[in-house]
Amino acid sequence: MSLDTYAPSLDYTPTKPSSVLFQGDIPAAVQRQIVEFSDFHLKGVDFARTTGQRLALKEASVFRRPEDAKLQSRLVYELTVAQDMTNRQHTLHGGCTAFLVDVCSSVGLAFLAMVQGKPSDFVSQTMITTYHAPAPVGAKLNIVSTTTSFGARTVASRIEVWDVTHHRLCVSGVHNKMAPKMPTPTPQNAKL
Repeated sequence: MSLDTYAPSLDYTPTKPSSVLFQGDIPAAVQRQIVEFSDFHLKGVDFARTTGQRLALKEASVFRRPEDAKLQSRLVYELTVAQDMTNRQHTLHGGCTAFLVDVCSSVGLAFLAMVQGKPSDFVSQTMITTYHAPAPVGAKLNIVSTTTSFGARTVASRIEVWDVTHHRLCVSGVHNKMAPKMPTPTPQNAKL
């Protein structure tokens, strides 16, 4: 996706690539590109801006999966649950959780595309989220996104949201995406 598609808000401090632990064969240009992409999608848009701005990319790695030797990516984001992210029980709201699963997995898939020099534009097909335990205000979360497949038509990622304060898995999810196809214009003289 071109960063010129939507004018980003610039009222945040950009992430420095040096603050992220990169592992694997990731060129410096791709390291900068994924950090800028992550900031753009999490911090520079209007929807859920305060939550996105608090997400901190901590780790980014690429590796070959032992079972089939296919290249995969893994991202780890860190976030502390704040009051504006909670429900009436003062725990992480399901809608906020869906946002975290969506954006963190999307950036992980785009990261793998960038490393491979492939297009990184995808649209969601399905997103399955399973809630295991509540995450209360003040809990430090690690959101771990690991790609599971990266085909010509569809891509997928697995997400786990860990409450590291209370040592428990809060959420797991799977996000399937596909390359978008723009509709073709209908000729003016077409008969219905």
